[in-house]
Amino acid sequence: MPTQPITKNKNFNARQVKRIFVRRLGIVIWVSFLVAAVQSMVFFALFDPVYLWQLSSWHIDISYWQGYAMGFACFWAFLFAAGYVIGIVMALPRAQLAKRIGTK
Repeated sequence: MPTQPITKNKNFNARQVKRIFVRRLGIVIWVSFLVAAVQSMVFFALFDPVYLWQLSSWHIDISYWQGYAMGFACFWAFLFAAGYVIGIVMALPRAQLAKRIGTK
């Protein structure tokens, strides 16, 4: 039995669909924030951000706090993008996914 997208469901109006989207987006943002925080702690416990910049081909003088902030922002952006793509794929109906993949 194929699932229907939430926009085609007659039981939801446009406001409810928007609230569901905003709630799911908030979940993705919050979870990616928490995982990025843990990932930053583990990564920077092993590697010094200033030393990593000295090894890179870019010659920019940064402080420890700037290195931690840039690392956290990169981790958060990557995790948000991954979570957003997963959310989109999970929201698609199975029939539409099967058509895109080429199976039934």
